Amino acid sequence: MSVKSQLNASRDFLLTGMRAAARVGTQNPKAEKVLRASLDLVETLVRQPPENISVGDVETTINVLYQSMQEIDDETPASTAFVQSIKNAAGRLQELRRELAHK
Repeated sequence: MSVKSQLNASRDFLLTGMRAAARVGTQNPKAEKVLRASLDLVETLVRQPPENISVGDVETTINVLYQSMQEIDDETPASTAFVQSIKNAAGRLQELRRELAHK
């Protein structure tokens, strides 16, 4: 997959988490805030030209996403969905990191 495709897929996973956060019967403002911050970070990478995205940029984003998962993981069903969306986004970024490292 291309750099942009990987980044767009990560963004889509986070958008899914945001939509889930909006639908949850009991709102979780902390989870919504963390998801929004994670989405903003990925969108910053999406707006950059692909040739300007480095392994370090992707690695930093992955680390922030993992910290985000820890912040909102309280093992409730709602937070499990949020964590899963972040985990999926981080997984896609890990694939991107491997591709960039082999260029």
